[in-house]
Amino acid sequence: MSKSSGDASAGTISSGSIAAVSTRSISALKVQVGKSGRFVGQNAIQLHGGMGMTDELNIGHYFKRLTAIETLFGNVDHHLKKYSNVA
Repeated sequence: MSKSSGDASAGTISSGSIAAVSTRSISALKVQVGKSGRFVGQNAIQLHGGMGMTDELNIGHYFKRLTAIETLFGNVDHHLKKYSNVA
């Protein structure tokens, strides 16, 4: 779903219509990527238990990076509000 949202966002940007439609599709993409990243990261930590948060496994680093990406340019809540306010 994130790939199709990304393709739709890229299509609206490349067509030159940087307007409400592209803002809305980009916000939808950011929400989907944020939710999916959090889901995958949390389940990876759950699968590996306490070892998942240590520096010995890369999973902890990836989870921290996914968390940083989620908050970059606005978190899920910000983009949900932005999505709903764009006409």
